[in-house]
Amino acid sequence: MSGFSSHANNVIRNNRRKRIDKLERVERYIGTESSTAEYNEASEYMLRKIRKRIQAEQRLAHRKTILVFTIVGILLISVMCYFLFIYKFSNEVPLIFQF
Repeated sequence: MSGFSSHANNVIRNNRRKRIDKLERVERYIGTESSTAEYNEASEYMLRKIRKRIQAEQRLAHRKTILVFTIVGILLISVMCYFLFIYKFSNEVPLIFQF
């Protein structure tokens, strides 16, 4: 058991040594040439096309959410109606279902 714990301690110690701190990581990132991004200028047509696509995706996601909640609601109401009005309980009826 002690061999396992000493091995785990060595692994933790080595990982701390190899890990660089956040400031050094930022300095390395800023210093590279790849950190400067160059983008082509977007035309009005391209921006409208992207906006329409995003709006269509949002409408589709909204429809899916409404559909899921509707189906779950219908199932829940039908199960409750079944137990309230159709299912015959034994002699003992739970208090929640008594009128």
